[in-house]
Amino acid sequence: MIKFSITPVLLVLALIFSGCASNSGTQKRDIGIIAGAILGGIAGHQMGDGGDGNVIAGAVIGGALGGMAGNELDKRKEQLEAAEAQRQYEYEQEVREQNKLEEDIKALEAQKVRDAIARKATSSDVAAAEREAARVEAELAAKKKAYEESQARARRIQEAQERIAKAQEELAELERRENGQY
Repeated sequence: MIKFSITPVLLVLALIFSGCASNSGTQKRDIGIIAGAILGGIAGHQMGDGGDGNVIAGAVIGGALGGMAGNELDKRKEQLEAAEAQRQYEYEQEVREQNKLEEDIKALEAQKVRDAIARKATSSDVAAAEREAARVEAELAAKKKAYEESQARARRIQEAQERIAKAQEELAELERRENGQY
């Protein structure tokens, strides 16, 4: 009867599973089980008579210990991620509150300026401000009208230049025909 050792089989399976594990983004528990089983299998082979029973027992014990260690790493990672998410949430809340406070301060400062003007302004101040607003608005309207008129003139000049170019092309075409160049 052929004696066959399970150690090479375990090593090959462990390598295959570890390759699959790294490709699928497995958790540290899974990696711990695989690594523990490999190391446990090797340790079991080295201990005692090197029989398959020792290899299997070592692989089982190693896998269990590796899985427990990996599971602890996974828990720690989840705790760190949860703590980071909480810090990020708190930071965003703080930024929102800070922005709201800044807006409130600006509104209060604007109200303070309006209140100061209201306390000091007289009827003649109001009339002068209204006259100045009307003057600036009239100046703006005049400039807008002048701008629109200049734009209209520019468009008319462009259109005339396009008509001239088209007429010149047609004249040149007629002259070529008359001279028999076609």
